[in-house]
Parts: sequence; structure tokens; C-alpha cells
Amino acid sequence: MATVGGEFDIEREMGCTREEFLGWLPGAAAGAPIEVLGDLIRIHSGGGEVRIQIRQAPARRLGLLSLPVLRVSMRFQGLQADARGEFLRRFDLFTRRGGG
Repeated sequence: MATVGGEFDIEREMGCTREEFLGWLPGAAAGAPIEVLGDLIRIHSGGGEVRIQIRQAPARRLGLLSLPVLRVSMRFQGLQADARGEFLRRFDLFTRRGGG
């Protein structure tokens, strides 16, 4: 995580496909407007914007098991720390797989 000039960046690897991620996004965004431009996603939330860049990476293989890997970069612009925290809490809740 890094803060640069009023922006806040997070990098993650997620165990999902692009299609799964996009399916989770409306719930994770809590009804905020979402704009999908290829692999760039813009969400207008909390008086600011969350820009999400996604990139499908090679699958992880463990013996016969193959797990998808999606690289996710999030940039928060114009959101205060509490709004970022609330967005991430909801995002994690909607994108968590089998965890708890």
C-alpha cells in the first residue's frame, strides 16, 4: 500500500478469473456507478473515484490443481481514509472465497 500525492494505491493477486471478478463488482461497489473500459474499471464512490486495473496472470499449479490468478491494482483518488476503509471492507466481503 502506498500514498502518493493524495492518491492511495493497493496491489493484490486474487484467485479468480476476470469474469468472476466482474460478477462480484456490483455488490462490492455497493451500487456505486461502475464504468468498465476493457481491463480498466472506474467506480465513483464516497465523493471520489476508485480505479481498478485488472490483468489475468498465468494460473498457479499445485500438482493436478490449477488456480486462476488475477492481478488487481487499485488507485483511490479523492477518498478520505474512512471512505477507503469502508470500500475495502465491503470489497473484501464480496470477493472473499470460502474464507471467513
